[in-house]
Amino acid sequence: MSPSNPMTTGQAAQYCHVSQATIINWIKEDKLKAYTTPGGHHRILLSDFLSFLETYRMPVAPTLRTALRPRVLVVSDATERSQLARALQENEQFDVAWASSDYEAGAQVTRFKPDAVVLDMTSSAPDCLTLCRWLHDSTEGQSISVLTVGAPEDKQTALAAGADAHLPTTAIADKLEEELNVLLESKHNE
Repeated sequence: MSPSNPMTTGQAAQYCHVSQATIINWIKEDKLKAYTTPGGHHRILLSDFLSFLETYRMPVAPTLRTALRPRVLVVSDATERSQLARALQENEQFDVAWASSDYEAGAQVTRFKPDAVVLDMTSSAPDCLTLCRWLHDSTEGQSISVLTVGAPEDKQTALAAGADAHLPTTAIADKLEEELNVLLESKHNE
């Protein structure tokens, strides 16, 4: 289950061990927030379902919480990877995947479906600017935020290639998490 794919009433019923009619009643009683499709079916956003479970003190599976974390793909070779890893994995706020080549990054975009991609411009393996252009031009329906990390003088080049933001390498430890949250929030509000 992914945060971008809403739940059906049947899935919610199965999770709660109740009938589908009970879920629909909870929706009608405004206990469970949902929207209605043009075909008249109810759909429940994962974040709303989690709030419902917490409000009514129902058990929450760890996989349900994990599904709500933003997915971040980091494209870097081994040189900067450890610094980026430390910055992203200290507090488990993001679900992180790694790629060390253009090919691997393309496969991860398809398979992992990230919300954001961090491109390490100091990396020697991937062609970050080409990858940045591809992410900008080829993934229109996916709404992926692209953050480049590199030298301060690379900022204009990265933004011209389609990056949403650029972070100097010296600021990774202090600003990476914050910058990703700003980007993800701005994409969410579009």
